[in-house]
Amino acid sequence: MPLQLPNLDDRTYDDLVEEARSLIPTYAPDWTNHNPSDPGITLIELFAYLTELLIYRLNRVTDANVVSFLKLLNGRDWKPSEEGLAIDIQQTIQQLRQIDRAVTCEDFEQLALQADDRVARAHCLPRRNLRMQDFESDRTGYMGVLIVPKTANTSQLADILATVQKDLEPRCLLTTHLHVAAAQYRKLQIITTVVPLPDVKNLDLQASVRQALKQFLAPLTAEDKPNWAFGRNVFVSELYQLLDQLPGVDYVTQVDVKADVSNRQITTSTGAFVGIEIKPYELVFDLTDIVVNLDRTNN
Repeated sequence: MPLQLPNLDDRTYDDLVEEARSLIPTYAPDWTNHNPSDPGITLIELFAYLTELLIYRLNRVTDANVVSFLKLLNGRDWKPSEEGLAIDIQQTIQQLRQIDRAVTCEDFEQLALQADDRVARAHCLPRRNLRMQDFESDRTGYMGVLIVPKTANTSQLADILATVQKDLEPRCLLTTHLHVAAAQYRKLQIITTVVPLPDVKNLDLQASVRQALKQFLAPLTAEDKPNWAFGRNVFVSELYQLLDQLPGVDYVTQVDVKADVSNRQITTSTGAFVGIEIKPYELVFDLTDIVVNLDRTNN
């Protein structure tokens, strides 16, 4: 459907004068004489008259002016189509809405997904020099993009990174240093003890617990959709809640989480352990080391 041009001529002289008069107490409280004989009121009426004329003229843009505007947007060689100006305006606006330049983080991420259909996720790290593996320091003019390939294309990661880099570089602003790299992962070890319901088989429940934790923490779903967010901390309370809702589990008595690096524990003011810190540029490794212990002493 052709775009409907807005009506710009919707302000009358009386509307403009009344609006200006209502603003006087706010901006000039000492101005108390609002009669037509006051010179200030005379100026308001004059500017309202001129404004009404300008709005009227703005609403009378000719087809020739529209064609000139469209040439400025589409290039000097552009010519109106036989379908009419309304269709030309619609097509031009649709082209303007398409992302071609990478400016914001959202632009980089969206263009990275479009650059190669083997990319499952893209995460932008502004002001980070990934070429030097510098994920912490603030570097002006640098832009990093982390790539998570689709599960079936993991072995092609190097080729995917090169393809995305080649596609994004000409889209960057001048002086932008871009580097596309693989996503960073944090491997965790989870040790949990659950009390199963009576008549539940040990092997089946242990497999169910492992599968639930892997699906919960994995970067991608089975359909290669984004799952665990970049930089999302792993809290023990979430794991307790997840396991307690599994079929065959009566209740959970222990959940212990350890990271493959030190100084990642999140504790309360009293020193109680509550979770593991995940940096903004990290995901949780999907092949998590999981130990499931079953406690049947109370069955």
